[in-house]
Amino acid sequence: MPMDAILARPQPPERDSQVQLLALGLTVFVSMLGLGNVAPFLPIMARDLGASGLALGLIFSSFSAARGLVAPWVGDLSDRLGRKPFLLAGMGGTAAVGLLLIWWHAPWELVANRTLQGVFAAMVLPVAMALVADLSPSGAEGRSFGFFNTFFLLGFGVGPLMGGALFDAFGLAANFLAMAGLCLVSVLVVAWKVREPPAGQRLRQKSGWRTQVALLKDRPTLGLFLARVGGTMAMGCYIAFLPVLASDKGLSNFEVGLQLAVNVLVMTALQRPAGRLADRRSRLALALAGQAVSGLSKLILPLCPGFWSLLALNIGEGVGAGLALPALTALVVEYGRRMDAGMGAAMGLYAMAMGVGVFAGPLLGGWLADLAGMDMAFYFAGAVALAGVLAQAATARARVRGAEAGAV
Repeated sequence: MPMDAILARPQPPERDSQVQLLALGLTVFVSMLGLGNVAPFLPIMARDLGASGLALGLIFSSFSAARGLVAPWVGDLSDRLGRKPFLLAGMGGTAAVGLLLIWWHAPWELVANRTLQGVFAAMVLPVAMALVADLSPSGAEGRSFGFFNTFFLLGFGVGPLMGGALFDAFGLAANFLAMAGLCLVSVLVVAWKVREPPAGQRLRQKSGWRTQVALLKDRPTLGLFLARVGGTMAMGCYIAFLPVLASDKGLSNFEVGLQLAVNVLVMTALQRPAGRLADRRSRLALALAGQAVSGLSKLILPLCPGFWSLLALNIGEGVGAGLALPALTALVVEYGRRMDAGMGAAMGLYAMAMGVGVFAGPLLGGWLADLAGMDMAFYFAGAVALAGVLAQAATARARVRGAEAGAV
């Protein structure tokens, strides 16, 4: 193969960068393991304490709302002050609020605790993603984020399983202790293995709220933001209401859990091959196609008569979401670099889109389910996901037309 062809191919990260990516992946895996170990069981605890429906809803959504509001600010600060201090503060704070759950039992105390968890989570995931972007050579962003997302999704999927086993064996206090302990392990990993990129690399890039406004005025970036809001609104509905839909169709508790587990496993297995594909093919096309498959799968879930058809669609949803995720995160980096924006600012906006979607989706889906039945929540989820795909396609197409006109 000619040397120029070899140089044109996306190059994998250097060995030192790979070690850093592994440390960041382990950090996010352990933190998601700790959060997932607790989050599914807090509503049960609150219900047993007599919490109202409003309080139960707020326990679920306050985390995403807090993370979405704080993430852009934290991302911007990490461009100026460095990534590592925020990672350490986020993991240490999450450990502290995990211990507070041993004594905070009232429903509104649980809402306050989840809000604090969201604030500290905003110091972890978007900042870690910004650091992944710092470490990724141009053209290899898909591979880097495919590797990183694998750890994130594994923690998301394994956490509830581990939490359920601890809950059954030792009681809920064991979950809180495990959450704190796992987060402290993450603190040690970050302190020992994660190193900052050169300060000059960060400080050369634009940051501040004006940069974030400029990113949203850029039409492809705005389209990606809208697609992520729509996709995470749909994801919030899917996670919140799939157990109810499946149970209404006669599935056992084990079969309900299997539907969700297979979905997450499919997404996880696809991250690395989808990341490599995103570096070799059109990232935009891959993101649009994956999100469209995911949205259509959610849209027709209510039409499934039983276990096997539901399982097929949940696998399809996992395939679509799994293909889209590395391409979407690589596009965030690509668009941010094109505008010379700090990666903290770009990833903060991306995390805000996720927070807005996960907060609003279950609330609106639940309201529609109350008005017109549970099926309506999934029709809404599919429609809003596909609307986000159309918004991203329209804004990207406008950009292409503008570039073509300029070339002429």
